[in-house]
Amino acid sequence: MCPEHLQGFNVRAIYLTVLLLGCTAATAQEPPARNHEDAVRAVIARWYEELAKKDAGRVYGLVSPGFIDASPHVRHLDTGAASLGPRIYSSLAAEALKFTFDIDRLRIDPNFAKVDVWERGYFYAFAAQKTYERAADTVFVLERQDSDGEWRILAHQSSSQGIPPNKITNPMPDLRAHFYATVGKDRDPEADAKKADNF
Repeated sequence: MCPEHLQGFNVRAIYLTVLLLGCTAATAQEPPARNHEDAVRAVIARWYEELAKKDAGRVYGLVSPGFIDASPHVRHLDTGAASLGPRIYSSLAAEALKFTFDIDRLRIDPNFAKVDVWERGYFYAFAAQKTYERAADTVFVLERQDSDGEWRILAHQSSSQGIPPNKITNPMPDLRAHFYATVGKDRDPEADAKKADNF
């Protein structure tokens, strides 16, 4: 190969190498959209896992600087004393015998994500000997961090909702055994069942 052709070949090789390196760097810096969706869904799932742990939960490891919580998941009972009263966990994930959630809508751009979640909490009414459900509509706004590219929760708001016909759980889960093994462990299930006949 003559020097002129060799020089042209080297220029093209260098150009191609730089181009490939640029594409590789761009791919590393900007994961595919599917990866973003998976990451956002994972943060939401972790949020509810931590809420369910109550005192042992660590939700604040999932939030962004400047986090806004319009619906705090914990408050302190006002006992009239100068010191804080006992903690009360008010989220469905912490209160319910069984908790599930559905992501109804998820919108993502390179820096922010908005997630609409339908929460379902299942409880057991010992007087009626039946499982019932409560629901909440929750909105999360997540921000992708410049420092590490991780998605963290920037804002959260949750509100109790009446359950429309298309969202009623049917059939309901049978939580009787779970109730009497946990929160209702001091109750007499047979006596409750007899009283339920007159409910």
